Amino acid sequence: MQFAKGKPSAGAFFDSDFSTIDSVLATAILFGLQGKNDCRVAIVSMSRPNLAVAGFADAVERFYRGPAGNFSQVPPIGMRTEGPAGGTSPAFTVPFQKKNPDGTPVYKNQVKSVIDTGDPCTLLRNYLEAQYDQNAFFVLGGPASNLTEALDFPGIPDLIAAKIKYLVVSAGSFPKGPPDTRITADIAAARRVFAEWPTPVVACGREVGADLPFPGASIDKEFAEAVKDNPIADAYRAYQTMPYNAPSWDLAAALYAGRPKEGYFKLSDPGTISIHDDGRTSFLASDKGKHQYLILDPAQKDRILKTYVELTSAKPVPPRRRPDAAVDAQQPDQQKPK
Repeated sequence: MQFAKGKPSAGAFFDSDFSTIDSVLATAILFGLQGKNDCRVAIVSMSRPNLAVAGFADAVERFYRGPAGNFSQVPPIGMRTEGPAGGTSPAFTVPFQKKNPDGTPVYKNQVKSVIDTGDPCTLLRNYLEAQYDQNAFFVLGGPASNLTEALDFPGIPDLIAAKIKYLVVSAGSFPKGPPDTRITADIAAARRVFAEWPTPVVACGREVGADLPFPGASIDKEFAEAVKDNPIADAYRAYQTMPYNAPSWDLAAALYAGRPKEGYFKLSDPGTISIHDDGRTSFLASDKGKHQYLILDPAQKDRILKTYVELTSAKPVPPRRRPDAAVDAQQPDQQKPK
């Protein structure tokens, strides 16, 4: 089999606490974009030490990787090993109870202990090294704890500057608003990432996701028509009593990150985002600022919601080439139990 020469589609790096269903849907968005050749999902990492949630995230990745999901080149889910584990929604456990007609589980949980996960910083370093310069993006959908550790990890800041074009952060309220739990969970980390991250940063405020509720009716329509068993759909059904529409905080961030030139959103002027002691965010316009925030264009709302459904419900399309083949020979070290 031959592959097209030249620079591949952009590498996508996604880090979240996976505490709400929009993080799951954002993962589906990124893999849906991969199926359209708009990006290549490099790694998915978690900012809290919760094995149950990591197991579900791993099952989702293997679902989208297809047959390759059974082989070692699929990177482990990055999982932070410090801090509170947080709650575990039924969305992450109920899907594993689903059975085939012969009684076997539909989805297999392959994360049994910490050694089945990867160190987020090690994964980030190794998979950044495999990217072409300025041909990757990062989406942050939770507390910035892992990212601030990456800023202290030897070699990673230089790799970020060389490989990542922009960081899209799903947090805050703009141009100003109430505190955001994704900020208050680690205010020091959020403050440092906004101040020290070496690439442009685009913030997707909570007001954007709140005004773009994911169409829950699609779960029993478009999802059911596309694939019989889909862990995204099963997680959505278990998260809350159906029917419901979920805020799309992380989805909006992922969609913009993967298709920044499609005109789904407007962008603010450049400026600086500040983090206040109570977790509020504020924005000060400045020509020299490296921050911007997304602005919802009401004329694009229906188009965005249609795209959400199209991408999240799409059948898995395994990558035509082994993802990040440059690091296949040096698979990231999996974590060692403490």
